[in-house]
Amino acid sequence: MKSVIAVGTGLSLVMLSFLSLSCNRSERPNPSPSSQAPASEKDAPPDQENVVAIPPDLQKDVDAIVRAVETLDIPQALAGYAEDYTSGTGRSKDGVREVLTRLQEGNVNITVEKTEFEEAAADKAKMQTRIRLRYKDTFRDMAEGEVIVTDTLRHFLRKEDGHWRIYADERIATYREGRFGEQSPNIRLEVPSRLPSDPNYEVSVSVQRDMDKNYQVMVGNYPEDPEFLPPPDVVTELPETGVLTANLLRNPRGRSEMVRITVIVEDREGNWVGATTVSKFIPGSPQEKEAEVDEAVI
Repeated sequence: MKSVIAVGTGLSLVMLSFLSLSCNRSERPNPSPSSQAPASEKDAPPDQENVVAIPPDLQKDVDAIVRAVETLDIPQALAGYAEDYTSGTGRSKDGVREVLTRLQEGNVNITVEKTEFEEAAADKAKMQTRIRLRYKDTFRDMAEGEVIVTDTLRHFLRKEDGHWRIYADERIATYREGRFGEQSPNIRLEVPSRLPSDPNYEVSVSVQRDMDKNYQVMVGNYPEDPEFLPPPDVVTELPETGVLTANLLRNPRGRSEMVRITVIVEDREGNWVGATTVSKFIPGSPQEKEAEVDEAVI
């Protein structure tokens, strides 16, 4: 197999950075079919404890941020951030400007899927957001492929000078998938639901493989908002079973981190015919996450 030292491009890094500073349209999600209320309960009044009253001006300002982010209207988007804004990873408002500029230059498509307000008072609000980003990228000498990022965030807003602005946020979940070449493999990545207290943890990679192909797997982890992607920790051939289990060393402070896997497919002649990359977010310990949020809002 061809040796691979590192995988990824600058735009991929921008995507991961941007995921900690996006906003979304405000609406209450529709329940899935499995969670629909029984017929006898459909006409019952909603549980008032679960309904958050949204001030009209809060809704108006959030909608303005949504339009600006989706159209990458950078001045208007920045108007929705407080001057002392700090992301969950320490990014400032100037960092927001830099990332939005790179997204604009990279022709990234941003779709605002939903936002659910969790709390809303006269001068403070908290909302959960889900966004989707799509962009084109390349993997080494393969044909251009599409990368899709789905991210869920929690945003903290406050009212100042008559307008609502985002002053802090935290990531809840992230899933990123990129597919390249004509025979990009179908893969599944399983990671812990939360970063364990043990010094290392186990991840599992499952690949739907063809017996006449060779597969190279790279596995690694890195901080939630890295300056650059480090080389993978594990580079190996896929077992014939199609399942690879690897142990990764967690960061010593228990901070949230990302796990990234890359699977490259080779034909019998040694030519690369496909590749798939997948990244998943692992939240840090609850105590560490609370400390990070407290630091961001001080």
